[in-house]
Amino acid sequence: MRVSIKDIALKCNLSVSTVSRALNGDYGVKSATRTSVMKVAKELGYVPNIAAKELVSQKSKLIGIILNESDGDGEARPAFFELLPHINKTLAIFNYRAIIYTINSNSYIRGEITDIINLRNLSGCIVVSVFRENHPIYEDIKSLNNPIVVLESSILTRICSNINTDEVMGGYMATRYLIDNGHKQIGFVNGPQNFEISNERFEGFQKAIEESQLQISDTAIIWSNYTGSGGKDSIHQLIQNNPAITAVFFANDLMAMGAISSMAESGILVPKDISIIGYDGLFVCKYYNPPLASVVIDNAAIGVRAAELLLELINGGSGKTVRVMPKLFEGKSVRKY
Repeated sequence: MRVSIKDIALKCNLSVSTVSRALNGDYGVKSATRTSVMKVAKELGYVPNIAAKELVSQKSKLIGIILNESDGDGEARPAFFELLPHINKTLAIFNYRAIIYTINSNSYIRGEITDIINLRNLSGCIVVSVFRENHPIYEDIKSLNNPIVVLESSILTRICSNINTDEVMGGYMATRYLIDNGHKQIGFVNGPQNFEISNERFEGFQKAIEESQLQISDTAIIWSNYTGSGGKDSIHQLIQNNPAITAVFFANDLMAMGAISSMAESGILVPKDISIIGYDGLFVCKYYNPPLASVVIDNAAIGVRAAELLLELINGGSGKTVRVMPKLFEGKSVRKY
């Protein structure tokens, strides 16, 4: 005779609904309870009917991970690859699986993200790529009836949470580190001006500059594109227009690395001739030559928390905003001046 959930509930002295949630890996069931239920289920020889469960619940236990395929002009964003394992591990604990979807931000059509969710009957989505502030995908997200978590945006609805690093603090920390090392002629190479994270990092930069009463020329601030080639082009423009500059804050590590490599080809050495600090704290920073000083984003904490926030929404929770504090990796690309 086929073992049912009722049989497991009777032996565990638990309600059928609690056993069901434990077997389904639903968020909110205590770890000890879930372990006990799984042990009894195994002893009794319980075999779940996956197809029937999904038919009844009308949920696929699939989570969509949304990427911007046109992000970075063809250059992959390394931070994503550091986030994904932590998202996957957290979802797997509760029997959810992640599936990656790419969206071309330049050809996006209103309702596209809704179509993706409906096509695979997704339980929810995590948007890990940055889109420009006025991008139509954000308007669609605001009207969605599906649980969703966005990174690098402050969108908040009853069924949408957002999580990110405290970008203002990160921009402040990077600039403050250069100032504390004696630099007064500082340049800043930022990402696109229509990205929320760019403006927040710039706000942190301005805060540190104003606090130290430094005067920064408009030509010492360049809005680029978060790519290595963007960093390469920007650094030469920056030095040409500001020959007295002694340090540069790049709003991501890719731009900083592109600039350092290009300067080396021109005989400009870091940190001997100019100091550089980046942003993101990619694991490759410590292996770069020289090891790149950077504001470190805690991708492990963000990945885990993003998955947890989505599970909370799936189980009836309300949207919330979470900010994770960054840290500083000093590296060897900044010298005292």
